Amino acid sequence: MEEKEMTQRFYGSFEYMALMLEDVKKGFFTQNVNLLKENKKKLKEEIKERASFAEKVVAEEDKDAIQKKYIGLLVSFQEIVLSFDNLINKMKKKVEADILMTNKALAEIEELFNIMYAQFVDTRDYIATKNQHLRKEIKSSREKLIELAEKFDPIHQQRLITGICMPRASYIYIGITQSLKRISKGLADFSEKV
Repeated sequence: MEEKEMTQRFYGSFEYMALMLEDVKKGFFTQNVNLLKENKKKLKEEIKERASFAEKVVAEEDKDAIQKKYIGLLVSFQEIVLSFDNLINKMKKKVEADILMTNKALAEIEELFNIMYAQFVDTRDYIATKNQHLRKEIKSSREKLIELAEKFDPIHQQRLITGICMPRASYIYIGITQSLKRISKGLADFSEKV
């Protein structure tokens, strides 16, 4: 495997997943469960395709430096994909069960999602360009997202205590914000290893 091939593989995956993220957001905010299901299926297909190639690389006995780097990047990539899958599951559950959330909760999720999406695109572009400004932005986005999520938690807790938010919605809200934080951390880890 050459560096160029490795870069193209990851760039392609991130490009494809960025398109999926747009659809997932649209499916969540428009209550379109079919769009969420369709993208969950696409994500599984992407995982299956990447896994078969990864198995071939791992099975080789004498790995060169690029193959070792690829395997190291797979761990971070796997965390991103698993968190993305979990995000879709939580969003799908909310839409299927028609669980209502406050406008405030939806606005907070949208704000966190937008930060994570920009970070995702920056990571995709960083893979191709190795632009250090993008790498700093990826790290900055992670810090901003985590800071905002930690700021939103007590506010959300207060909505739950006062009865504005229902426990079922709270469970979904926390699951979504946790998935977004894990994706964001995974993106930052990935960019450090590229």
